[in-house]
Amino acid sequence: MVNDWKFLWRFWMVAALLTPALGWAQNLTVTPTAIATRNPFYTLDKIWKGDEPGGPQLKDSEALSAGRDGKLYIADTGNNRIVIWDPEGGSVQNVGTFGTRADWQNPPQFNQPSGILAQPSGQIYVGDTLNQRIVMLDAKGMVVTCWGSQGTGNGQFNEPRSVARDHFGNIWVLDSGNSRVQIFSDLGAFISVWGSFGTDPFLLNNPLGMAVNHIDQAIIADTGNFRFEVFNDSAVPVTQQGWFGEGPYQFKEPAGVATTRSRLLAIADGDRVDFYNGQDGDFEYLGRWKAGSHWAGLKNGARFRGITSDRLNRIYLTDVNNNWVIRLKPEKTFRPPYVEPTPTPGESSPYEGQGYPIR
Repeated sequence: MVNDWKFLWRFWMVAALLTPALGWAQNLTVTPTAIATRNPFYTLDKIWKGDEPGGPQLKDSEALSAGRDGKLYIADTGNNRIVIWDPEGGSVQNVGTFGTRADWQNPPQFNQPSGILAQPSGQIYVGDTLNQRIVMLDAKGMVVTCWGSQGTGNGQFNEPRSVARDHFGNIWVLDSGNSRVQIFSDLGAFISVWGSFGTDPFLLNNPLGMAVNHIDQAIIADTGNFRFEVFNDSAVPVTQQGWFGEGPYQFKEPAGVATTRSRLLAIADGDRVDFYNGQDGDFEYLGRWKAGSHWAGLKNGARFRGITSDRLNRIYLTDVNNNWVIRLKPEKTFRPPYVEPTPTPGESSPYEGQGYPIR
């Protein structure tokens, strides 16, 4: 009997030691993690076609942001304006015209805007890409302030695109042409800059999309390197995932990044959206939604660029090839309870300097 207990104890110890190794091996073969039970996979919910009456009437739109008011704020790039649009009720407001002026308490002018961030207060930040600046608008669509100019110095830009906000209220700008990120106060005072051009790990090559997650990590679509990269709030590398191809962890044109309230990471890549586990920092691949029969027979296939997620975990996409707006919904509708995010300072980040495997 004693020997039997010794055998069982030894068996239990060996099993305990092997379990992490087996789990690690499963991750390497891209087995979905436990978060898959949260129904992360999405189905097509609705399509709004740009030439339909009551639709958003877009041209080459490269970004959109879901507001807490239920509206979509769309950077209508080719029309040099911002479209504020109610996907349930139709047109609401168009803001801006082509030009270079951005005078306080006047309507804005834009040149190929391709980044947008809607704030709960109603304020809007616009990446005014070819004017090389960020424009801040009030809830009425009038200019509050703007900052930036062409260049490589602090507060200067080379085609600023994605705009995001951390939990301290700071504004993060993906300075795409300079392959870097700049951080500013909410009114545009320069705080810091990091990133540089290259193909080595944690360098950037024409990044087109960025999101800031629940612990103030920057998740960047490193488009020219066919991967996404993650940095903590002190610019310390966390992980990078991806290479060129069709399979899991593979990309052809990663361009848009969004995080959902259920802490999934969604990346728009050509005619598909890939989902990753953003809950615990491991960013394991979970699954994919891909454009289907609705695009059959079209002159241009789907090419998703802008992506955002609303408070119901639904995902909105802009299709720049066809000037459509797409909405995806979780396979099972759910609304997780809201948990106030706690920002993680760099000096105490659980991920700082540790990183995860580079695939």
